[in-house]
Amino acid sequence: MSSKSITSPSFTFLLSRLTKLTSTYSGLDASLMLVQYSSPLVIAVLLALSRLIKRARLSGLAGYGQKGAAVASGWGLLQLAEGWGKMGVSVGDARVVFRAFGLLPILQYLLTLHPNPIASLKKFIFSIGQKGSLSSEKTLPTLQLLSLAAYYPLEHIAWLASKGILPISAQRTGKAALWSVRFWALYVLLDIYKSRQTYISLLKRTKQLKYQKPIIQKQEAEGFELPPSPSSPSTEKPTASLTTPTTSTTIKSEEDNVSTKAQLQNDWKVWKNQAMINSGYAPLTVHWSTPGGLWTNPLISGTFGCVAAVGRLTAEWRKGN
Repeated sequence: MSSKSITSPSFTFLLSRLTKLTSTYSGLDASLMLVQYSSPLVIAVLLALSRLIKRARLSGLAGYGQKGAAVASGWGLLQLAEGWGKMGVSVGDARVVFRAFGLLPILQYLLTLHPNPIASLKKFIFSIGQKGSLSSEKTLPTLQLLSLAAYYPLEHIAWLASKGILPISAQRTGKAALWSVRFWALYVLLDIYKSRQTYISLLKRTKQLKYQKPIIQKQEAEGFELPPSPSSPSTEKPTASLTTPTTSTTIKSEEDNVSTKAQLQNDWKVWKNQAMINSGYAPLTVHWSTPGGLWTNPLISGTFGCVAAVGRLTAEWRKGN
């Protein structure tokens, strides 16, 4: 590759965007998440290629000598697959370490929503179950924050115990891990409900924009006169022309209309992106929240994880637009 192509504006722009993406915690975590969950898929591809190469040798299509020995060993693909699996586990551990202080912003946001926690907690508890309780601006975010406030400590306890740092029995470690994911599943469920409410709102806004009256242009109203009104107290024929918006008002209205459409389109993109993330997280959290899990094939978990990771990366990438 020439030096000219390396320093092209498109490559520089891509490098700048990737640097910005991975310089934030959320962007870096989304990138590592894709690496972690794509590991089972990459390993499956490497193992399949290794089997094909070995089969080719057995069919007499491979060479002899050192080349034949290399083919017989699958060109080192088995070792590469094993190493890739270890890397996926290490990346997963790194993501847990990165979340070590994830509880701090949760507590900060809770205090922002409820400056007086004791009084707010009493009011919140008594409001649960009442009609329209979820329609409050603070109820849904509070429930999500409380679920994360329970998820983070349990996840860290389970991880530290699995590494032998905390002297906790395997049974209690398993319970801590199980309940941590259940609180995460609760967060995802609440987020799906929030997405449903957002979808209803977006549909309403879309219909309003679709059926709103078009703006009357000045040139369209020129030469048009109002007909005489029988109920008018004046006996003279009215000659007043239809009042038309000024050019500046018309331009402003057109700009507002374009801005509204652009904002609506952007909100639809955000909603679709969030729906993609939840479609990956929902089955994973249900799977991990069930003792024994719903499946044993790691490719299923890897596929759902990649869906959520791509959705998160897309959301982070759009932040740079």
